[in-house]
Amino acid sequence: MRKIFIALLALAALGAIGLFLYQNRPRPPVETKFVGSQREELIPTRVGLVTPGASALVTLPEHTYQTFNNCGPATLSMILRFAGKNVSQKELGDFMRPYQIPSGDNDDKTIFTSEFVEWAQKYGAGAIGRVNGDIELLKRFSANGIPVVVKTWLNIDDDIGHFRVVKGFDESKKVIIQDDSYHGPNKEIPYFDFLSMWQPFNYDYIVVYTPDMEEKVMAIIGDETDDSVNWERALARAEKEKALDSQSVYPAFNVSASAYHLGDYQRSASEFETVEARLPRRMLWYQIEPIRAYQKLKNYERVFAITDRILNGGNRAFSELYLIRGEIYLAQGEREKARAEFEKALLYNENLETARKALDESF
Repeated sequence: MRKIFIALLALAALGAIGLFLYQNRPRPPVETKFVGSQREELIPTRVGLVTPGASALVTLPEHTYQTFNNCGPATLSMILRFAGKNVSQKELGDFMRPYQIPSGDNDDKTIFTSEFVEWAQKYGAGAIGRVNGDIELLKRFSANGIPVVVKTWLNIDDDIGHFRVVKGFDESKKVIIQDDSYHGPNKEIPYFDFLSMWQPFNYDYIVVYTPDMEEKVMAIIGDETDDSVNWERALARAEKEKALDSQSVYPAFNVSASAYHLGDYQRSASEFETVEARLPRRMLWYQIEPIRAYQKLKNYERVFAITDRILNGGNRAFSELYLIRGEIYLAQGEREKARAEFEKALLYNENLETARKALDESF
């Protein structure tokens, strides 16, 4: 027994040493892989903005740990509490992803940024979602006392989407400080690692705010409050990062997503096809711009092939895909098939108003 105890102790020590070495491994310079956004200069005198210093930390209310697959509602619960709205993750989860299975098998796994923003607004908070965030932007928000929700991978080299709250930074350590419904509060993440997890989502971010913060929020975001400017900058940045790291699939995917939002559906589809075979399995669980691009191009066979693969590959409760399929069947005059798809969309998310509207207006 003593030998077993010593062996287990040695294994634990080796594990701790390995974790320490991994966390403190040398990282490449950020600029070797990532490009900062073209951003307006911060004007400190404007609405009382503070220029970022060496560090900043926003104090958030009580931390919330997520239940299974519930990072979106848990994160929204935390950020609403910051905005003075006390709403449990249970209540939010029942609204945002009502089709839940405790084991996680084929339950609702997808909450888009737009949904997160809409639910924050339904509870009376101000909210805005944008792409093309960067470290400097996060520093500006933290320095002015405003936390930011970001969409990233759960871990480096992972393909599970995850919401987290950025609440500070320390320039001397080159780390972002965040509260995470899965990993816990006050976690420090090196800039390089953070950007590696954030880049796959086009540097997506959400700001939830109170009325007295609105002017500061809009001043920090600047001219990218305009959708077209935001997506044009995201596209230009993705093109630069694609040239910087030709082996990464994410810049090309970001080009695809940005091109879709700018109305260039052919380019969106073409860019997607350059990396499709190398994308992580769950990539399209969280971002469906390429699918929407094929729909716009009337390449319906591709839409059905891709959505079949997702729905039969562990994400059966993806309501938005049934909505897309229903829209296609309706365009083809297949009314009963369209009805069946819209009904599936509502089966898996009874609060998906676009599906309910499609069903009510078409039948």
